[in-house]
Amino acid sequence: MRIFPGKTYSFFVMREFIKAFIVSIIFLLGLSFIVRSIQNLDIFKEFSFTQIIYLRILQAPFIIMRECMLASCMFASVYTMCNLTKNREILALRSCGVSVYRIISPLILVGFFIGIFSIAFEDFVVVKSIVARDMYKDKLRGRDPRKYFKDRGSMIIFGENNIIYKIDRYSVESKMMEGVMIIQKDIESNIIMRIDAENAHWDGESWVFNEGVFRSFDRNGNISGREVFSELKTKIRDDPKYFGKETRNIMNMTLKDGYKYIKMMRKMGFNYKKLLTKYHRRIATSVTFFLIVVMGLSLGSMPFKNALVISFSMTLGMVLVFFFIIEIGSTFGGQGKIPPVIGGWLGNIVFFFITLFLLRKLRV
Repeated sequence: MRIFPGKTYSFFVMREFIKAFIVSIIFLLGLSFIVRSIQNLDIFKEFSFTQIIYLRILQAPFIIMRECMLASCMFASVYTMCNLTKNREILALRSCGVSVYRIISPLILVGFFIGIFSIAFEDFVVVKSIVARDMYKDKLRGRDPRKYFKDRGSMIIFGENNIIYKIDRYSVESKMMEGVMIIQKDIESNIIMRIDAENAHWDGESWVFNEGVFRSFDRNGNISGREVFSELKTKIRDDPKYFGKETRNIMNMTLKDGYKYIKMMRKMGFNYKKLLTKYHRRIATSVTFFLIVVMGLSLGSMPFKNALVISFSMTLGMVLVFFFIIEIGSTFGGQGKIPPVIGGWLGNIVFFFITLFLLRKLRV
């Protein structure tokens, strides 16, 4: 059984889709640049015209992925199908016995590849362009390169091997704790060791404590040993990055870095549900593009006289509805009222059933 209707038609319809897709992205990208320039007129006083152009180039991947892709996928699919229906190309294929789903299969394949491409584009282009833009801005302003980890104060952290840290202050640059108390428990939650120290530093392999007291405890909770030390080398190897404060938005990390960060936050006992919801939303976005393309094909198959107006109207309406559903999922998932995975994928879940319904009612 053939999946595609034929090379000539398949290449033709994919070419029409890609043309509308690219034109839509260029239009939305230009519109975004204009709006941003109006909102930030002071930037023209701070930077030269050439520097502003370079900053806009570095900003372009972010705008394309986060602001243009969703609307462009919807517009291109609706507009392409509207034109094919209006010009009776679809009717000609149907009269030759070609099924509805074979007719739209080339564009479904395009939507699938857009979804796959978006994952790689986010990790290898968008995230790097954000870092490059921030560094370039700092360079132009004569600042030191931006650091994405900051000092943290007054914290309690859960480390490896049932160790609990209470730290007054942690310095990222020197990798040093100040005013630190450490408690280690056994599998039955009995305290077996406690260290109180003025500070501790990372020697490259483990933590070294200075000017403090080491105590060990027996099973009954009684002190079995006590040692005053000026320097105490330990086998505690919790990574120093656990103690710094991450300043990047998880949406601006690679999937790998985001996963590590959430895992770290969870282990340290911090609230990670909002981060996990956003992480799932990041993954779900690639599936969103595919669903939007299929939905647009279904809606565009309806007979309309003005393809451009209808395409624009449907795109605006669907995008607004989708962002509303996403916001609901992010809010409830971040607050823990629904599982973070449901919160992150809520928009896709709703649109999946809408798309399924439209496919069953497909008219061509």
